[in-house]
Amino acid sequence: MSVFDEPAEEPDQIRDQLRQLFRYRALVVLGLVLGMLGGGAVSLLGGSTYTATGEVVVHAISTAPFEAGGVSVDKQISMGTERQIAQSASVAAGAAKALKLDTDPARLQRDLRVSNPPETQTLMFEYDADSPDRASALVNAFVHAYLDYRQRAATQRIDKTVSKLSTELKPLQEQRKVLDRRIAGGSGGRATDESERSNLVSEIADLQGRISSLKSLDTTPGDIVRKGDPPAFPSSPGLVVLLLAGAVVGLVLGILAAWVRSVLEPRVRSVADVQDNLRAPVLGILPRRQGGAELLEVGRTGRGNRAEAYRTIAFRLVHDQRFAGRGSLLVVSPREHEEAVSVAVNLAGAFAEIGNDILLVEADLRTPQLAQRLPLHPGHGRPVPGGWADGERLAVDAGVDGRFDVLPGREVPHPARALSSPQFARLLNTPSGPNENVVVVTGPLLSHADGLAVAKQAAGVVVVCDLNEVRRDDLDRVWELITGAGGHILGAVLDKGGRGTSLRRLSDGGPTHRKRGRGRPRAAAVTPRPGPPPRVGPAPEDGARLDADTTSLRR
Repeated sequence: MSVFDEPAEEPDQIRDQLRQLFRYRALVVLGLVLGMLGGGAVSLLGGSTYTATGEVVVHAISTAPFEAGGVSVDKQISMGTERQIAQSASVAAGAAKALKLDTDPARLQRDLRVSNPPETQTLMFEYDADSPDRASALVNAFVHAYLDYRQRAATQRIDKTVSKLSTELKPLQEQRKVLDRRIAGGSGGRATDESERSNLVSEIADLQGRISSLKSLDTTPGDIVRKGDPPAFPSSPGLVVLLLAGAVVGLVLGILAAWVRSVLEPRVRSVADVQDNLRAPVLGILPRRQGGAELLEVGRTGRGNRAEAYRTIAFRLVHDQRFAGRGSLLVVSPREHEEAVSVAVNLAGAFAEIGNDILLVEADLRTPQLAQRLPLHPGHGRPVPGGWADGERLAVDAGVDGRFDVLPGREVPHPARALSSPQFARLLNTPSGPNENVVVVTGPLLSHADGLAVAKQAAGVVVVCDLNEVRRDDLDRVWELITGAGGHILGAVLDKGGRGTSLRRLSDGGPTHRKRGRGRPRAAAVTPRPGPPPRVGPAPEDGARLDADTTSLRR
């Protein structure tokens, strides 16, 4: 594949990832529902929140009208400090006292917010409560408590300064009285006393002026420019907003849970997963079996979806250069799966329908049951003396399409020895005619080693598995065992399995298909042989869709 093909695969990979993710749509839906329920619960249990707002313009108060350098005191107000004072415990205690509340002041502080708009001397008080009236009462209480605190602090500061100046003034006044008596009595140096008295009078006047200025200062801490009226509407999100927010959060969590589930899922989730782990193409997907259907469907139950799917698989195998003309085919499942027997029987019927001489071998020598489930043709058995591999072959009535032979299994002491015997090897590798094929079905490959004994001698192996149940590590193990034994996997046949419960279908969904894989083996090219085509038509619905899907995998 050239580098020019890589960008074309990106949309396919994205679509495949989305398909894999939304296979677990139950988790996504569950997250969405829980999120909306959580939003509704917050709205109902948490109640509405109301926010009342009050604004105060802060005035500067100082014991000196102007500081050094002629800078106005108004320019020296620290709004950050005032904001901290407004949120202090002392102001909160004053608010609680004003409203006669027994609540801890620290609890009242939690719902208070004080901010200072830039380039202003304004403090904005905001208080959240569960009712408009409570929010209004508390914000106004905090505003007045803050102003009262500032006024008390300013008054105390002025009184302290006045008291200090009065203390300095008192001895000067006493000294002036002494000088006045001395000057009146004519004792001492009159000029010196008058000069000293003049200085005292000047100092006393200065102190009295400062005291008068301090007592005349305006101690108003600030003006309320916005009263905290009861809000008309709640400030908290409404029910609709909370539901939407809960839906978004729940959807994100549901998708995350689905992604984690898909990453940790041990089972295969798509045709591509099967091909990636088995290193072989998927030959076909079997539609779900209808209730009451016979084991042999090709040639006996009309032209149903499953019969056509079997014909499509047989057609691909006949024209697969790895298998065509080499004689023997092993059909096996990784673990216990009824459809392995069904695939082997119906492939034998489809090969017979094409015109090949078919021998179906039941290599399950532990619990053989195949002969009892097939429509045997009366009087057409071919008894052959010898061991199990040379035993009696029974004729199976394939309806309008003729018949094929079956070698039924039987219990033997050492199954692995019988399957590795020269007689069985000769049965697989020495066909009696140019068009004879041997189809072998054994027990589960991962349950015992019987399948490996056949895989190393057969021309090819077809692995049958349930698309909804087979595990990735099982397919990896099957590939390792078969290739390690010298066998060749031709491909896989997937069974959709039963419908299951509605909850199971909702949580797992159906198997996904992908036309392009991530570096997995492609299906072998089908090159029809010259001559009239065999009577194998494309299967409608699932069979035809799979044929188109797997054909697109060829390079």
